[in-house]
This record gives sequence, C-alpha cells and structure tokens, in this order.
Amino acid sequence: MAARLNSLDAQMAREDEALDQAKNRLAGIQTLLAAARSAVASARDSVESDRQAVQHQAILAYVNGYAPSSIEQILQSSESSEALRQSYLDSITASEQSSVDTLRGALLTLDQRQSQLQGAEAIAAADVAQVRAARDGSARAASAEQSALSQVKGRLADLVAQIDAQQQAAEQASFAGQGAGASLPPPSGAGASLAVSWAQQELGKPYVYGAAGPDSFDCSGLTMYVWGKAGVSLPHSAAAQWDDTVRVPISDLAPGDLVFYYQPVDHVGIYVGGGEMIVAPHTGTNVQYQSIFSGGLDGGGRVG
Repeated sequence: MAARLNSLDAQMAREDEALDQAKNRLAGIQTLLAAARSAVASARDSVESDRQAVQHQAILAYVNGYAPSSIEQILQSSESSEALRQSYLDSITASEQSSVDTLRGALLTLDQRQSQLQGAEAIAAADVAQVRAARDGSARAASAEQSALSQVKGRLADLVAQIDAQQQAAEQASFAGQGAGASLPPPSGAGASLAVSWAQQELGKPYVYGAAGPDSFDCSGLTMYVWGKAGVSLPHSAAAQWDDTVRVPISDLAPGDLVFYYQPVDHVGIYVGGGEMIVAPHTGTNVQYQSIFSGGLDGGGRVG
C-alpha cells in the first residue's frame, strides 16, 4: 500500500509537470493570437482609413480644380464636363481599388494566421483539459489510497516505518561519508541565501498544482518564486529548471541548489543543508522540510 502511494505521488508529480508545460504552451499561443487579432483590427482600420482618404482627396481635387499628375491629362482634354468628371472618378476609383486591394490581401493573410492560431489554441486548451483531468483522477486515487492506508494499524505500519527509517539513515550516512572531513558547503552567493530565506517563509502554505505563490505553490512554482525573490528568473517547470541549472553532485550540494527527481525530471525542491530540502510535495500537503533521500532522487542543479 505504501509502495502504491509512492507510485501515485510520482505519477502526480509527472502530471503536474505535464500540466505546467501544457499551460505554458497555451499561454504562448494566446499571446501570439492576441497580437494577430490586434494586427487584424489595425489592418481593417487601415483599409477603411485608406478608402476614406482617397475619396476625400478625389472630392477636394475635383471641387478645387486641381489634380494629381496621374490624371492631369484627363482634366486637360476637350471632353464634356460630365464625361470629364466620370473619367476622373473612374481613375480615382481604380487608384483607390488598387490601394484597398493591397490592404485586403494583407488582411486576408492576417485572417488566415489568426484562424491557424485559433485552431492551435483549441488544441492546446484541450491538451490542458486532458492533462488536468488525468491529474484529478490520480489525486482522487491517491486520496482513496491514503484513506485506506490510514486505517492500517499495528505492527505492519511500525515495520514499514522502521524499514524506511533504516533506509534513510543508510543513505544519509552514505551522503555524510562522501563529504567526510569537510564542512557543509556555504550557500553559492547572497542570492542562494535569500532564496533559502524566502523558502523558509513559505513553510506551511498549501500545495496547489499550477500555483506559483504567494499563497500556494506546486513544486516548480515554489522554487521559481523563491529564486525570483533573489532576482533570478526561472521557468515554471521542473524539467525546464533542470535545463537552466548547472549539474551538481549530490555530495556537493549547497543551500540554494535545486534537487531534482525522476527521469524524465518532473519534481524539484530547494536544498537547505544537512540532507534536507524545502519542497511543495503534492496535493493534500503543505510546503515543508523533507529529506532529499527519497525515491527517484536524480541530481542537483546550481542556479547561475
């Protein structure tokens, strides 16, 4: 049962990461779509403005008795006044139509781009909804499993806790042995100290997937938020944070470094020293201290 819960926790971490990435994709498409809509509106305004400007110019030219060089020959002809007027207006209409047609062509291209982005937005929104639905299903399964586990009494629970404690103690001893004879490495700069300080201030706040503060967090939302307070911008994604940091051996972790889990990476916490991190674990928990030595430990990352 405990193994099943661990598996569900890992699955929820993967789904949280997938949801963050899907939401990032949707936000990017929505930004492009907003720009396209603005361009379409501007192009439509230009079509109307250009039409009105040409019409106004035509009226003034005819009424005031002057004309651009392109129709000078028409006005100097011996045709009757009415015939001259019609010929002049035909010329203006052709000129106007050419200008408006050019703008309409641009507008058609923009309309097509807008339509493509609307289709991409619909696909991305469906992806977000699908990932969120899967995540909700996993959360319900984890809640049911947790409820069943809480009813387990007696020796079995004690033995599981004993085994977990022995395993953690062995891993911590191994970690201490790797750095034997050396003191705990200092934080990698003032920024790391500030990030750890902010992480400590978030202790007790609830986990909410997709949240990045200030009142609730998911795992990558927490690390993004606290390092943001230190003046460093990180993406809202554990996998993207892995890509944006420098690899650090577990034995060389310093406070402020990030600790990553699973392959592909989909969970992250901020190391605070002594083999511990501050992390937003999963739905139903709060931001808390945890040992870094839990299932799926993959590696460390130093924020540049």
